[in-house]
Amino acid sequence: MGEAKRRRAARLEAYATGAVVPPPARCPACGSKFIHRTPKAEIPPGLRALIDDDLEFCASCGAVWEPFPAAGYIEDPVCAQPCSNCAFRPGSPEQADKEGWKRLLDSLRPSKDEEWFSGRFYCHKHVAIDQTKGPGNFLFPEKPVMFEGAPLLNLADGRPVMTQDVAKMRTCSGFLRMVWAHNTKKARSSAAMKPLAEISPEE
Repeated sequence: MGEAKRRRAARLEAYATGAVVPPPARCPACGSKFIHRTPKAEIPPGLRALIDDDLEFCASCGAVWEPFPAAGYIEDPVCAQPCSNCAFRPGSPEQADKEGWKRLLDSLRPSKDEEWFSGRFYCHKHVAIDQTKGPGNFLFPEKPVMFEGAPLLNLADGRPVMTQDVAKMRTCSGFLRMVWAHNTKKARSSAAMKPLAEISPEE
């Protein structure tokens, strides 16, 4: 059994017995435990339409984010179901913007001519919302770019050059499912076009 299948089986077993992984209990921006939750029903209608659940905010630094679902949360994106407001769910607002959706998909491929997906798309849950831009814009965790053991500095202002800290980010379950379906279809299509002598028994 492959590692992904093993992890999926273990998580599904845990889910079936109710032994789900609890959501993080700290602020994603500053790590504070002073967190408050605002029920979705109390959120203004314009904002309510863009979020999936309640909102949480940090009393220490003022960060705001969408929490992971309180019930049925599974940390492993290989096993978890996509969020109900995932961009990769059919009918999502992101997919309704045809041109914007095409740009996003193109950015997740190695080139415009390549149909295979190699990029990554990360879950927005428990990620601070960029309050200067509003919902849909997220402040994913960052870390300094290192060069010869020291942070690389920007020549213009002397500040560290930052990059996303993917070790602290959770891959989007909806994106994973889209990639699996798309790449499996492409692989089958490619195999079907091979001369019979070139197709291995495993295919």
